Amino acid sequence: MSSGSVTAPVHRAAARRPPAPGSGFRQDIQGLRAFAVVVVILEHVFGWPAGGFVGVDVFFVVSGFLITGLLLDEHDRRGRISFADFYRRRVRRILPLAMLVLASTYLASSLLFLGERVRATAWDALWAGLFAANWRFAAAGTDYWQTDGPVSPLRHYWSLSVEEQFYLVWPVLLVAVLGLAARRGGYGSRSRWAVGVVLAAVVVGSIAFAMWEVGQRPTVAYFSTFSRAWELGVGALLAVAAPLLARIPTPARPAYQWLGLTGLVVSVLVITAQSPFPVPGAFLAVISTALVIAGGVGGQRLMFPLTNRAVGYVGDLSYSLYLWHFPLLILIGAALPAGGHIVAVLTLVGTAALSVLSYHLVENPVRRSSWLERRPPGTPRQLTGVARFRRAASLVALAAVTVSVGTVAVRTSSSPQVVPEVAVVASQRELSQQIGAALDAADWPVLTPPPGELDTLGFTRGDGQGCRPSVPEGNDCTVTPRPRRLAVVVGDSIGSAWLPLVRRVLEPDGWEVRDLTYAGCPFLASDTVSPTASITEACPGHRRAVRTVIENSRPDLVILSNAYRQRFADTGGNPSLAEWEQAARTAKERWLGAAGRVVALQPPPLGPDPKTCITRLSVPRDCVSTLSEEYRSYAEADRRVWGGKGSWYIPTTDWFCLSGRCPIFIGGVIVRRDGNHVTADYARRLSPLFDDALTPVLGQPSTE
Repeated sequence: MSSGSVTAPVHRAAARRPPAPGSGFRQDIQGLRAFAVVVVILEHVFGWPAGGFVGVDVFFVVSGFLITGLLLDEHDRRGRISFADFYRRRVRRILPLAMLVLASTYLASSLLFLGERVRATAWDALWAGLFAANWRFAAAGTDYWQTDGPVSPLRHYWSLSVEEQFYLVWPVLLVAVLGLAARRGGYGSRSRWAVGVVLAAVVVGSIAFAMWEVGQRPTVAYFSTFSRAWELGVGALLAVAAPLLARIPTPARPAYQWLGLTGLVVSVLVITAQSPFPVPGAFLAVISTALVIAGGVGGQRLMFPLTNRAVGYVGDLSYSLYLWHFPLLILIGAALPAGGHIVAVLTLVGTAALSVLSYHLVENPVRRSSWLERRPPGTPRQLTGVARFRRAASLVALAAVTVSVGTVAVRTSSSPQVVPEVAVVASQRELSQQIGAALDAADWPVLTPPPGELDTLGFTRGDGQGCRPSVPEGNDCTVTPRPRRLAVVVGDSIGSAWLPLVRRVLEPDGWEVRDLTYAGCPFLASDTVSPTASITEACPGHRRAVRTVIENSRPDLVILSNAYRQRFADTGGNPSLAEWEQAARTAKERWLGAAGRVVALQPPPLGPDPKTCITRLSVPRDCVSTLSEEYRSYAEADRRVWGGKGSWYIPTTDWFCLSGRCPIFIGGVIVRRDGNHVTADYARRLSPLFDDALTPVLGQPSTE
């Protein structure tokens, strides 16, 4: 047995068997690659077609078919499969360009972004370089369809990680099955049947697991190798079944392929971000891809949409196009926050240019080189200048990613950021002057908290955890014994973000403030849908627990604040203004009767996320937002509900905006930690204004 290969007992004839049908170059598969990468890029850049992300599922099926076909072909020709040869080919095919893009993306990010986002990108690069990015994003609760807040420029590496993890296991399993079949006298078609049975079990098991995971933790399911393995498995099954597929009557083959291509077009048009994914959402794309592949096994007719030269060249570039487009989109978008169509044009042009260069100068030369090939014994090691360059470039790229992560990790641990106490604002007049100055600012002042530290300093940790059975006894949801003056804060994460302000004003006067908020769960008399399934499931129980606390403890003051944008379960989407107003009014009338006084605090207006908008290239006007008509309408509905009898409404628009324009910082303090949550520092700045607004409320008799 040669080094790096596994040899199963194979019948001598098996080692001389000709390659299976369809194992040669397939122009239609290049067309599938082109289709896949184009729809992915279009969806990322323009948001259309809505289901463009299924292009990744096409890649999975194609990859499973091609890689398994190569392994089976090697087994048929040589009677064995060499792990060393297989992984050498994978390294030459995948690693050089992947590392080049990682290093380039980190370098550009460090020149553009600040603090925490640079560190996050470095860690993303390290996990991507280890082909484990999917698990990093899954563990972080990353939403693939996130449109607000900072998006990792390396998020698309999750699919590459899934593939490489699959190929760490599948060749080993394939060799084991072939070896076991050979020992039991199974050769040729019998061994393929054995592989097919095992693959079918993998596919069925993966689909079953994906069905469970989509229901329990959909954000994890999207990135999970276990929930995606069935897609690669379907491609592998096609390779195993190639001798059978070659028997498809020649006249029927175009029908298979046209039906599959039609299914792919339909899938990218009908699948949306709301579709359960990858099961059953990916079924249509996977089956359609399988039909195209099956129809081309054993010979193919001209199918112009997939086999013309232009599409074939895009298919050749597909790996480079996929790797380059997303970092360019995120980085250019951050550098030009108001760029609009300019960002799209620059992304597409830059992606095309870098992909052509990468394909001809990196991908092809390295793939066709002898890099990593074994030398015959006694052959001297001689490297040409080009070979030295390739090896050095790969090592430098990998080293750059590794060193960058170590550098930022040391910087994080050894240089804690101390944020000074910010001065409160004395009056609305003073605040309006500061807002006007911020709107006119040409350059960034020294900001608090530092833009690069917003993830750690911009929000009060531990708030917004909610009242749920999983919360231990003794938390804020248990008010025993009742303090002399009790205030509770209810609502979603918007209410939680106001807690530093509420505590700053009330606690010095002897109030006890309890946090009854739950992030993602507004205090409305209607079931709402959160992007996180566990929150959607727990929200009704949280509301019941809050009502029980209010009924039993009869707080002197309830302060409520919810985000305006919600999804209602009964409507399946965003409610109408009337539906939202009725849900708020019902909550007031049914749930808050035991409270002494009820105050609704208007949420901050939406605006750009400072972590995305404040960069080394941006200026303050890039981060200015305007009040939307939607926000104004909800504010009026808020006022109608809470400004009537038995409750009070505190408008906050003037705390953030002047003449409908809202800066990202006021008085040197960053206003929001993301698109809609006030920073703790800015909330505390507002304490004199909030105190003034509460004075007439607390001076009024209780509603009890």
